[in-house]
Amino acid sequence: MDNLKKISITGLLVFIQLSNICCQTSSEKSSPGGDNQGEIEVKVGTKNFKTNKVTKQGTPVVPMWNAQMPTVDLSAGAGFPVLSKAEHAVVWQPPTREDGAYNHYACLINHKGKFYAMWGNHPLGEDAPGQRVLYATSDAWGKWSEAKELFPAPGPVLPRTEKGIHLKPDRWAVIDDVLYAITYVHGAKVYPIARTVNEKGEFGQPFLVENLPDGGKLPVYMQDLASATAPPIGIRLRNWYRENDQISWWAADTWGVLRTAIDSHKLIESFIYRAKDGGLVLMLRDWGTSQNPVHDNRMYVSFNDGAGGWGIPYPTDIPDSPSRAQAISSGDGTVLLIGNQNAYSFDQALYLDRDPITVSVSKDGYKFDCVYALRIDAPKKYRFAGIKGRNLGYAYPSSIILNGWLYTLYSVGKEDMAITRVPLTALGL
Repeated sequence: MDNLKKISITGLLVFIQLSNICCQTSSEKSSPGGDNQGEIEVKVGTKNFKTNKVTKQGTPVVPMWNAQMPTVDLSAGAGFPVLSKAEHAVVWQPPTREDGAYNHYACLINHKGKFYAMWGNHPLGEDAPGQRVLYATSDAWGKWSEAKELFPAPGPVLPRTEKGIHLKPDRWAVIDDVLYAITYVHGAKVYPIARTVNEKGEFGQPFLVENLPDGGKLPVYMQDLASATAPPIGIRLRNWYRENDQISWWAADTWGVLRTAIDSHKLIESFIYRAKDGGLVLMLRDWGTSQNPVHDNRMYVSFNDGAGGWGIPYPTDIPDSPSRAQAISSGDGTVLLIGNQNAYSFDQALYLDRDPITVSVSKDGYKFDCVYALRIDAPKKYRFAGIKGRNLGYAYPSSIILNGWLYTLYSVGKEDMAITRVPLTALGL
């Protein structure tokens, strides 16, 4: 009996220690970036904040991170608890270089009991001319169909050093019980196209979601469109975003999104979510590459401006590798931020491998208190060499919540596609 008591007490101590690791607030840590100042009041859109943090440039920081900062031991989880109940599966690996050794821009949905995954694909490198969109389906966990072409190459397939028309998937959408795949055209102006996908793997003809912009060029298989005006279903899909708390990764002026922050940093890859109090939150990542590390390893935030748009974005104290992230709201108002929140220092222009992929938990959508490593220890090398624009790690997640599980689709080294699921109970939900 005494032994049982000792085991029970030990288990309790371990639980308490893990809880402290996960939920330790930033006030218990030294300042993670910028100088501590006297309290400043900041207005972002129509929302007011008080902060005592500024960036290295002296810009006020919106405080949204109550969790511990990551450690430098990234591939072991960056100091965050690793989700041991997470299950991982391969969605697709290109058999040959010619099948497309670059795979990225994950997009996931479950429709009528079936999972649909789509992503961008190219044999030579990231965002190269002719980049197409592939998709695969799954009826059972861990079992995926062969990848098929969803949107063919919109023009000539060329090396990344060339300029030309290419595609990036954006969202799956459902209207009147019909599934639509929405993809953005790049390199010939930026605008969305879409097509229907049914359970038998049959596609409708591609169509415009917005009017073709001045100077825009259509994919080769859409050259016979009778009009450069979006059809009614295209307008409905454009409205679907707002009706479902969604925004395009490439939203800009026409969405009221400012791509230049208050500190003049350039921002990309916007996403929104609804906080527990009903307010919408817009987040973006700071732009930077390993060749041009101009970012500050922070997420940026904005709120509505009271006139149908968004206020100028401000830096936050949410760390970022940098990489694209996504946030989703659960039924009880909890918000999950899925990305690579693994930067251990701000304002140093670090460009870090996207390992681990993390899940950060906020009870209200404004303060993230707990962080977990969803998957760690990404491959340290590629299967196919010489593909341009890739970097190691698990990146660009697309997540959904279904039947008590969080499902996350992502790229592995921008070479393979994989999926992870974890029960919400493992996240304390």
